[in-house]
Amino acid sequence: MGLDAIVLAGAKNNGRLSEISNQDYEALIKVNGKAITEHILDRLREVSLIDNIIVVGPSQLNKSNIDKFIPCQDSLLENLKLGLQTSKSPYSLVFTSDIPLITVEAIEDFLARCEGGKAAFYYPIIPKEFVEISFPKSNRTYFSLNEGTFTGGNIFLVNGDIVLRLEELLEKILKWRKKPWKLAYLLGFTFIIKLLTGKLSIALIEQEVYKLTGYIGKTIISDYPEIGFDIDKPADYKMIEKIYKGSDVKSN
Repeated sequence: MGLDAIVLAGAKNNGRLSEISNQDYEALIKVNGKAITEHILDRLREVSLIDNIIVVGPSQLNKSNIDKFIPCQDSLLENLKLGLQTSKSPYSLVFTSDIPLITVEAIEDFLARCEGGKAAFYYPIIPKEFVEISFPKSNRTYFSLNEGTFTGGNIFLVNGDIVLRLEELLEKILKWRKKPWKLAYLLGFTFIIKLLTGKLSIALIEQEVYKLTGYIGKTIISDYPEIGFDIDKPADYKMIEKIYKGSDVKSN
């Protein structure tokens, strides 16, 4: 059995991206002539390990080239739950809808690095040097570990049944996903001290995640910076438009 891919496309366009588009949803903002999410769907259809594509989003994305469409709710947590409850595969590959530069190679490499593991969830991080080589003018959020300096990715491989059991914790994580210090608070005093003193390691993160959830979580180091290049602000949008117009990025 292959994987189901879940694309979460329900974010309202009521933040900074409303400066460059009047679309109601961020997923519908056009990049290189078509909606951001359409770029992701094009790539997902090329990944042989993916059996079904599930989109949780606005009605404009309800098209014949996806396997299951679910109307989005106003809550990211509810949209994730809807996607996981619909998925039939033991593990689901979850995507945010704002990474139009994602490639088949990046997805397949991430899945290959997860292969054979026994974790409940897998999360990619990308070394800063790889991001700066590919996107030298990008302004990403980085964090330092013993192993180097990284930014976070925007795809996740998860055991849906387990994640759904952790709804209360998941609500906090999603609420605080862009507030690292609040997330650090969830992981405890030792975690915070290690973070402050620059002694935090991947092994310690995984250990604290296990203590918090009772399940194994694995951090995957990815060499593909497009996994972490999401469109959060107008500058990101302008950079991605420039990349499409000046390179051979797939757009068909």
